[in-house]
Amino acid sequence: MKQTKNMSATELQFLKEFRKLEDLEREKGIKFFECIGDPPATDQFVSHVKVLRNNFIENKKDKMRDEDLRRFSTEINSDKVVVPTDIALSTFPKWDVYENDHFAMRKRLVNIFLKVVNKWITRTRAGKRLAKIKKRLADEQVFNRADCRRMVIEDWKTAQNMRLLANDDEEDNIENV
Repeated sequence: MKQTKNMSATELQFLKEFRKLEDLEREKGIKFFECIGDPPATDQFVSHVKVLRNNFIENKKDKMRDEDLRRFSTEINSDKVVVPTDIALSTFPKWDVYENDHFAMRKRLVNIFLKVVNKWITRTRAGKRLAKIKKRLADEQVFNRADCRRMVIEDWKTAQNMRLLANDDEEDNIENV
């Protein structure tokens, strides 16, 4: 029973601290205060850090010299290789740009993009043409096939008359089209 009271007391303390932190976070969003950071380092602190660094370097050099006294073979450096270098690779890297999956994936994405853009362009053009056709049909008051046939015949006659008025017998002249 005492442990549950103790647990609830620690839980209560935790909840109080948590709420306190939540309130601070909320206030931080409301209040804007200037953060000044750490105070500038004093000369005494800087000199103490320099002394510690020099001592560390000197101790490392002394340790290396002590190890060198007991060494009887040539040693270039003491760096250790983390990865074993004698691994036998089953396949070696190939530097062919067109062989890896990235190029195929990029090509596939470009093809998808082109298909979507071409479909969008086609639909946009078709929509504009359809709007023009609907406007023309409304202007000509076309409501059935007979009215449409009449409109096409009139349009064809107008085009033929324009060709005759041009007095140009050339079929490929752009003005005759």
